[in-house]
Amino acid sequence: MSDMNEWFEDHQGQVNGLSQFAAIQQRNRLIAQQRENATALRQQTAALEKQNKIETERSQIEQQRLELERQRAEAEQSERNLQKAQAEHLKDLRNLMADISIGLSRIRKNLAH
Repeated sequence: MSDMNEWFEDHQGQVNGLSQFAAIQQRNRLIAQQRENATALRQQTAALEKQNKIETERSQIEQQRLELERQRAEAEQSERNLQKAQAEHLKDLRNLMADISIGLSRIRKNLAH
């Protein structure tokens, strides 16, 4: 046992140096792992930002689609209202023509008598 103690005492500086070297290597491995983790996190963040942008664009497209659908519905309602008004005007015109025709017929009968 004393030989071992003696060897450690004789080589204490070398043992300490190797211990420090091992600690430095361990620290360098941890730094490399942290860099890899940071790179992975940046990539994940970029992917999430891209996905968020896509979702935002989808939302905007959906809003535009809904606005177009609302405008189309308004245009269809306006067209129906115009067709209804046109039909009413046509009906009034037909009634007026019928009244004129009846009036002319009466005038002809009165002139014939």
